[in-house]
Amino acid sequence: MRTILLILLVILTTTVWVSPLCAADVEPAWRKARAAYDALQKAPRKQKQSRAEWERVLDRFMAVYERDPKGKRAGEALFMAGKTLAGLYRVSQDDNDAWTAVTMFEHVSRDVPGSSLGDDALVLAAELLEVPLVAPEEAYLRYRRIVELYPNGDKAAHARKQLKILAAYAPLPSRGKPAAPVIVQAPAVVAAVPAVQAPAAVVAAPVPAAAGSSPAAMPVVGVSSSLPVAGSAETRLAGIRFWSNPGYTRVVLDLTANAAYTTNFLNADPIENLPPRLFLDIGPATLDPVLKAPTVVDDGLLRRIRTGVPEGGKVRVVLDLVSIGQYKVFPLNDPYRLVIDISGDKAPEIKALEPAIQATPPVITEIPAKADEVAKVLEQLPPPPPPPAIPSASPISGLRRIVVDAGHGGKDPGAIGPNGTMEKDITLTLARKVGKRLQEALGCDVVLTRDRDIFLPLEERTAIANKVGADLFISVHANAAPNRQAYGIETYYLNFSKNDKAAAVAARENGTSLKEVTDLEQILFDLMANSKINESSRLAAEIQKSMVGRLNDQFDEVRDLGVRQGPFYVLLGATMPSVLVEAAFISHPREEQRLTSRKYQEETAEAITEAVRNYARAHKLIAAR
Repeated sequence: MRTILLILLVILTTTVWVSPLCAADVEPAWRKARAAYDALQKAPRKQKQSRAEWERVLDRFMAVYERDPKGKRAGEALFMAGKTLAGLYRVSQDDNDAWTAVTMFEHVSRDVPGSSLGDDALVLAAELLEVPLVAPEEAYLRYRRIVELYPNGDKAAHARKQLKILAAYAPLPSRGKPAAPVIVQAPAVVAAVPAVQAPAAVVAAPVPAAAGSSPAAMPVVGVSSSLPVAGSAETRLAGIRFWSNPGYTRVVLDLTANAAYTTNFLNADPIENLPPRLFLDIGPATLDPVLKAPTVVDDGLLRRIRTGVPEGGKVRVVLDLVSIGQYKVFPLNDPYRLVIDISGDKAPEIKALEPAIQATPPVITEIPAKADEVAKVLEQLPPPPPPPAIPSASPISGLRRIVVDAGHGGKDPGAIGPNGTMEKDITLTLARKVGKRLQEALGCDVVLTRDRDIFLPLEERTAIANKVGADLFISVHANAAPNRQAYGIETYYLNFSKNDKAAAVAARENGTSLKEVTDLEQILFDLMANSKINESSRLAAEIQKSMVGRLNDQFDEVRDLGVRQGPFYVLLGATMPSVLVEAAFISHPREEQRLTSRKYQEETAEAITEAVRNYARAHKLIAAR
């Protein structure tokens, strides 16, 4: 696969290197490449046993093309490179190989316009798109291109026939200006996914821009495939939720049961006047009838969300984009849902929150949960903006906005203490006090994910932080353990759990089993790049140190359980330093009583505030250096 990707990068990012060898050397190289290809076709065992054999043949054809990209063998070399990749796909069944073959066939038509194989190459590309890749919209475009570019060619009649068959997949008229020119669609470098029977996640990484185009005009390019636990035929796409602004959008697809899914990205097509598109195929699954109408977003990043049911018992969700910098997709369980994070070319700008028109405005901003997501889909309207807040004084810490998250809430009580104290009530009280102290002491905006007893899905909490462009995300919790004698303070940041106790805490806070925590760690390989691990660990260390030190001065038997790391749903996808604070064990009788006391709550809030101030100072010093 590395060889294939390197070849594509050569084509996409540079002017093709021309070998100093004379053109006469092309013919011997061509004959050797054809001989190697023919020999491989006659050796079915080699085809199945060694990927390297296919890549060696591919290298030979690409060498021919590189030596004389304008010569008479250029089109044939690219065509045979495409056939080699298509042959590799038949053995590997890896969608990346099929999409790379499509890319190679596209080059025959676009880069060697005089080649007699242009229409043949587009037919092979369309056939790959139509059947194994289940991308009939893209297949339609290739067939139409055959009719337009080669109306008298021997493939035109076949193309016209297929256009009638695929008429339902003809593109809708596009609005606005066509997207910036893009040379070709090609797979991105996709992180390897462990071969485990568990939900997998893939991060699509940016690819360098094509020669002559700017990076902004060449967003994430790629096709990624992930195979979670096989879904049930009863799986239904039941809801679509989103949080958005011009620099960041999170979309959540609510499913009634787990399902396999694939993720694909298509660049803007200036010829067909189509925007860049990200689409997921989920299946086997059905589509709730209320979701058939498109969901209009128009936030400057995502234009709309469309759904459909292509052949094969799958549901397709298409995101029509305006622009894109990166994207990532990961699954969450109980309930089952797929989370899609899309970021723009630039980080979202933090704007002052508008003043509230109230006699006595609240100190803290609260963003309420949306009451009826299905109704919003039907109305085709984006979610309402967050309620306004009073702008705070200029921040003395360099931090402009902090989101404080009160764990659990509503139908999710969290842990319950020996005397019936609910974690959701403790965390709400603590979050309010922490938010108030942060705003008073640091002069920054503070946003609470909730300021009353309501339920918020875990993915909504970090979505709020990303949406408002927060500098920090602090999730407040109370710990619990089967052993009522366990007590102490600990602070977590997102990473792989280092011990069974950390995994157990993550399982409890996620509302999942220990096995699902293990499964979740598999997807962290692809999500850690933007998770601010180092900054998060420093913030966690400051909070842990401050809480233990301050509370030790005021209370007896305060145990320091240290800074730990674990795979917490509530921290997944945060684009800023983020931590989860376990203020004490609600399951321990003494600590349950402390958690309900005003003094402990005030001291905890003061300790967290002091820690954030210390973190901000240290962070500014590090940045200055």
